[in-house]
Amino acid sequence: MSEASSITGRAFRALKWNYIGTIGRIVATFASQIILARLLGPEPFGTFGYAFLTVSLVSLIVEMGLQHALIQTQDLTDEMIAVSCGRLMLVGALASLIIFVLADQIALHAFANPAAAPVIRAMAPSLIVSAGISAATAILSRDIEFKVVQLSALGAYIIGYMIIGVVAASLGLGVWSLVLAWYGCTVITLIVMIYYSPRAVRLGNPFRKLSITRFGNVIMLTNVVNWAIDSTAHVIVGRTFGAGALGQFTVANNLVKTPSDHLIRNLQTVLLPLASRAQDNDAGLRRAYLTVIAGVAAIVFPTFLFIGVMAEPTVTLLLGSKWTSAAPLLLPLALGAIAHSIEALCGPVLTGRGDPGVELNVKAFTLLLMVPVLLVTSQWSIVAVAWGLAFVFVVRWFWMNAALMKRIDLSYAEVGQALRGPVFLAAIAGGVGALVNMAHAAYLPGGPALVHLLLGVVVASAVIIGALAWAPTLVLGTQLLQLLEQLCATHPGLMRVPGVRHLAESARRFAV
Repeated sequence: MSEASSITGRAFRALKWNYIGTIGRIVATFASQIILARLLGPEPFGTFGYAFLTVSLVSLIVEMGLQHALIQTQDLTDEMIAVSCGRLMLVGALASLIIFVLADQIALHAFANPAAAPVIRAMAPSLIVSAGISAATAILSRDIEFKVVQLSALGAYIIGYMIIGVVAASLGLGVWSLVLAWYGCTVITLIVMIYYSPRAVRLGNPFRKLSITRFGNVIMLTNVVNWAIDSTAHVIVGRTFGAGALGQFTVANNLVKTPSDHLIRNLQTVLLPLASRAQDNDAGLRRAYLTVIAGVAAIVFPTFLFIGVMAEPTVTLLLGSKWTSAAPLLLPLALGAIAHSIEALCGPVLTGRGDPGVELNVKAFTLLLMVPVLLVTSQWSIVAVAWGLAFVFVVRWFWMNAALMKRIDLSYAEVGQALRGPVFLAAIAGGVGALVNMAHAAYLPGGPALVHLLLGVVVASAVIIGALAWAPTLVLGTQLLQLLEQLCATHPGLMRVPGVRHLAESARRFAV
């Protein structure tokens, strides 16, 4: 087997447990978010959103890029881990104290909403927990212990949100049910990860010199810029339109961004160590990257476009009448999530090759574009802000992908070939969704949202299955056909799945 094939195979094997956990997390997230959204309404979600924006930003500074640096370094020692853990916990404790003391000022001056101060203050100690999770995650990820990472995160989320959060919301605790859910999830995750860590997680002298500090600082700056790109729209919406509007915007965004983040985050955790171990194997990286973006795009392009086109029945069915203002936001946010899903795969490859500054530069300029775009669109409406965000995300995708292509000698033709099938699937899904919307408006005006959405799903699925049977080479493309052939060779049982034999035969004919 060639070295290029070996890298792709390792990526697939590492992804197995990641995607078992991902599927579970997506299901659990959707279920808990829908239940909590129906129980709480937009206002508590918006108030919690102010605290989450604060903690999520500060946690990136606290983490100092050490999680990625510990994964990327060639020679990781126990002393390096101990010093990193000590530094993370010290900075986390100091940051928690600062946020706790300044909560009133943050709520007033950053978000123009003094009512958010108690929630911000209550969330401050979670920074210490997040710092511990960063260290444990780095150790587990470096040793390819994705089973522990995924199952601990999934189990903690179920307990934190689906049990603690839902029970608290049912008891009428409002925004505090989200705070309790957050603590339940993060504390359980930390305990399980430390228990199963293959190396001892102990605290060392935080003031000792670390060779990975400079690399980590670049990662930290990149992460902060990423936060600004992901969260500036939320800050502007919260300041301009209030907590209720922030809740609508956040939950609408979560419908597409949460599954997107789960999908790509697992790929990122695999691509980073693989890229760091194959820094001189551009052929292997090209093949792995093209396979990954083809697979991700085949999922997100048609799925998110369909959700965006079918926004009204989706929001009505899932969230209820309290959330109708979220429906017009869903199409632009879905388009932004599509661009984000593919763009986010570039960073780990660049970082693993030792070029984190490239990602930082691209995203810094993206942020410079985003701020004026969102400030201008916020003068019109919250929907205009969503469209402005989608535009910036598309620009970021093209820019970041071009930077990666240059460094691994990847052509536009190769990327276009990898994305040809997903674009075709998106055209089917979006077109069917639009036709179903028109038919429903003409023949079933005011009909049940379930019937409306179910009709779209059935018709779109039927057309996509027909396209797979009629033109598998067009729909799947080179990379996915080759991956399917490899999977069928190593897992013959897959041939018993309906339709797989036909696709495998197409893959063999294509290879010949």
